[in-house]
Amino acid sequence: MTGVIWLEFSGNMFLAGKIAMLAFIAFPFFVGMTNHILNTGESSARSLLTAGLKNFFPIILPCIMLGGMMFLMVLLLSIPLSIMGFGEDPYTLSGLMLGVSIPALIFSLYIDNVAVCEKRKIFDTLKRSMELVGLNFFGAIGYYITSALFFVAVSLFGAFLWGIILADKFTRFIGMNMTTQQETFSQFTMTDWQTLIGPEGVIVTSVIFGIVTLIIVPFLLVFKFQCYREVSDQTPVEFGEYDEKGRWYKY
Repeated sequence: MTGVIWLEFSGNMFLAGKIAMLAFIAFPFFVGMTNHILNTGESSARSLLTAGLKNFFPIILPCIMLGGMMFLMVLLLSIPLSIMGFGEDPYTLSGLMLGVSIPALIFSLYIDNVAVCEKRKIFDTLKRSMELVGLNFFGAIGYYITSALFFVAVSLFGAFLWGIILADKFTRFIGMNMTTQQETFSQFTMTDWQTLIGPEGVIVTSVIFGIVTLIIVPFLLVFKFQCYREVSDQTPVEFGEYDEKGRWYKY
């Protein structure tokens, strides 16, 4: 992400977009490795690479399936809204999106943990995640609240550090009131920011953004794994499979 920010401020928007897309695709690989370390304690390069490759699709496929289900649900629910004349109301559509996405986000909290630690199939992974969240619903809500507070705190610290280091770049704006500052900065283009902070400012921005990301992402993954471990200990995992008639057989 540090490289993406540096490329964007350097004017290489096309390359920055490609790298950002590559990082987005590779993120499940990193999540799989992290869960593998936390679950088994193995940290050798070979085991991490194997775990990342092996768990890539078990993590990403349930997420794709969940996204498809959300899209289908929004589509089906929008039909009666259109009949009632609310099909083009932005507030109604926004409420519909929130009403579908928030529960999905909450109950899919442990998808990656279940996929890596319990080796379940796609639908069973989604079902197991919902089951675990149901066992401690307020614990899942607490995770999101704590994560949001941690994200805000670290981001504010990064912004504060960025402001201290680059304070001399903004001395000409000190005499402006808050409203004037907001109006001025809202009209800034990427070129204006490049001119304002200079090459050294671009480097500082990239490094601070990278440090903030390096603090937030591992914390959220480790914290979520601990929440998963606590709630999964409340119910034993039953290993088995369904036959062609839908009957469950334990191993």
